[in-house]
Amino acid sequence: MSFRRRGEVVAGRGSAGNNPMLNRAAAAPRIAGISDNAGLRMPPGVPTTREGPITGEKKSVKEDIFKHPGLKPSIALSNINCVSTGTKDIDTILIHGGLPVNCSLLVEEDGSTDFGGVLMKKYVSEGIVQNRKTGKFVNHCIVVGMENTYGNELPDIYAGSSKERKKKLVQEQEGKISVSNVNAGNDLRIAWRYKKDAIAGKGSGDGNELDDSKYPEYNHQFDITTTIRPSPGASEISFVKLDGGFDGVLRDIKRIVDRELKTETRMVRLAIPYMLNPMVYGCDALVETHSVIRFVFGLRRILNAYPGRITMMASLSSELFEDTAILSSLESLLFDGVIRLVPFPHELNVLMEKVYKTQREKIKQGYVDVYRVPILSCMGLMERRLKEYSFKNSKSKFQVEQWSIPVEEEDVDEAKKTDF
Repeated sequence: MSFRRRGEVVAGRGSAGNNPMLNRAAAAPRIAGISDNAGLRMPPGVPTTREGPITGEKKSVKEDIFKHPGLKPSIALSNINCVSTGTKDIDTILIHGGLPVNCSLLVEEDGSTDFGGVLMKKYVSEGIVQNRKTGKFVNHCIVVGMENTYGNELPDIYAGSSKERKKKLVQEQEGKISVSNVNAGNDLRIAWRYKKDAIAGKGSGDGNELDDSKYPEYNHQFDITTTIRPSPGASEISFVKLDGGFDGVLRDIKRIVDRELKTETRMVRLAIPYMLNPMVYGCDALVETHSVIRFVFGLRRILNAYPGRITMMASLSSELFEDTAILSSLESLLFDGVIRLVPFPHELNVLMEKVYKTQREKIKQGYVDVYRVPILSCMGLMERRLKEYSFKNSKSKFQVEQWSIPVEEEDVDEAKKTDF
């Protein structure tokens, strides 16, 4: 009698390759000429490997290595990184908590107001401020169609109201060690320990505060009445002129992006304020439908060529191109995210002035309509939201809230009297 190891195939009884019980993990046959990802179309911004889209369990080595103070994981998709648009409330209505990398956002605006221009400046300022807060050139901004003086108009960080500044100064003074609290000895250490525990307890109860503390340089609040000083130089911002037509613009953008992204820790913010505005682009070939579509497709090729390293934001006066092929193409095909700012009509402004005459902070200036959300709309999710949000642009904040119709209450002094 002879003994064999368990699982060993007896000679002459068949090969292991033909035994389904001993070969359960056999690979599926591969067809020549067909790649692993053939026919799989992922939404923009989803990183992939040779095996397919990256999941939460498997990430590319490059994604793990690349660290940037302006990056934060998406709230909706954990394998996607986002950058801030420079406006926290806009980041929120995009669902991800920011603009996903390699994605584009179009800010449309009705009427003759310039709220979209304010959002564009905050987007650029966010990149500049991150450079100066970290002490490194971690961002480079590219602005298309504007003169160099555009850099002199970028808003600086909001320093707070006079009351907030005084409170901050008092806290800083309390934190300094003086002769009196040094003599206190153990009392000083107990006080600091108590303060630390109190702060930790406060943060643990609010997920947003904890998240903000983990990414301190992700988003900043700006004061539109101030300007960044010193003005950003050539190492922080580049301006691309429209003199050479769209082909020349694309070549210049590609050259700048190639140059800046040679540094492995740097990202690029591409800004196109006042896109197709006749005051900037003229009324010739630069606003023809086929030229505009070719231009934006060229921009998308640049976005897709640098995974995880570039984002784009543009503003457009939708009133100039309403019911045109240009606008419909930009909204449905060429931009990953689309929002529209719609100022309130005069009658609604008058009503709010009357209803909120003692509560001026409740007065809003228009609607924020969401037409497309990056990546999620490409997945087929219905994220179109019209007249659900309202906005107010103030000195220190572009505020977006759920919209509610103001109701005019009757004067209580003129209530009806009841006869008994």
